[in-house]
Amino acid sequence: MRIAFLRQFHTNRWFSGAQIQALQTAEALRQMGVTVDFVTDAECTSYDLLHVFGLYPEYSGICEAFRARGVPVVASPIFFKDISTLLRRAYSGTAPLWGQLSRAYRVIRQLVEGMTALLPNTHAEAQFVQRYFRVSRPTWVVPNGVDPRFAVGDPHLFRETFNIQDDFVLCVGRIERRKNQLRLVRALRGTGIPLIIVGECIARKYLACCQSAADANVRFLPPLPHDSPLLASAYAACRVFALPSLLETPGLAALEAGVAGARVVVTPYGGAPEYFGDYAHYPNPRSVSAIREAILQAWNMPHDPDAQRQFLLRRYCWVSVAQQTLQVYHRAKEQAHEDCHGKQCTFHS
Repeated sequence: MRIAFLRQFHTNRWFSGAQIQALQTAEALRQMGVTVDFVTDAECTSYDLLHVFGLYPEYSGICEAFRARGVPVVASPIFFKDISTLLRRAYSGTAPLWGQLSRAYRVIRQLVEGMTALLPNTHAEAQFVQRYFRVSRPTWVVPNGVDPRFAVGDPHLFRETFNIQDDFVLCVGRIERRKNQLRLVRALRGTGIPLIIVGECIARKYLACCQSAADANVRFLPPLPHDSPLLASAYAACRVFALPSLLETPGLAALEAGVAGARVVVTPYGGAPEYFGDYAHYPNPRSVSAIREAILQAWNMPHDPDAQRQFLLRRYCWVSVAQQTLQVYHRAKEQAHEDCHGKQCTFHS
């Protein structure tokens, strides 16, 4: 089988979760004998299927060109909106009404309508996409994955490199409002618990607010490349990993830290509870006191890192994800064949 992958290309060497998902899925599929090529335009040789990562208006032309040649197109939407307040939930719920005034909304909705199938990372994302765009497409939930190498990180490397002796809370992610580092900083102020924030700043004013709110127990470190042993070491070294974002789908960094054995505090918005179950704490990300309470509970609770590690690896290693993805490709080809013959679509979750 020959598969074309389409993802946004960024110059950022540390990537985003969507880029990591695409690259890791491609590598795992190749190990299974599937040919996977990353494409940037519609001028391509024959493929059995196009798989796009994310929903972006600029994908429309390429997707339409593939469909015109009879090639099924599937999408990992990686799409969720902040629904952490009643007002934001109402805003998202009325998207089909106000969206008619937004060209970007109309283009993405048309993009979703043209998909042979959707491959969301969680059931929560699947339901959100169909509600947000009022579009029903065949949908198979395929979880995000995690690299097993994060289970064997050396905690001493990170500690020695940055001269860290005490236990600490770790947060890894781009420094921006969605990742919610400011409330995290405020939550730990006065507790005496060290907090280390690792990430690229993409919002300078927001970083300045975080730095202004921080006490002497907070350190800001530069981003670490995803393939760096230092990143795996950071996960292995921390006592608690905190990612109380306004939303995650579900947060690759949290999965990686969980596999490393860290206690996990993560947002409930975006599907993380489907992954971690009882192996995480889920505070309201807009409540400083709730974040503080969740971290203190995680910090002090009895913990079985091996049980947590095995729970996550059994379900979310990239090999398993690739196997599920390949099954969906075959189903999507069958679905496309049915669509071409005018049969009614079936829906899955």
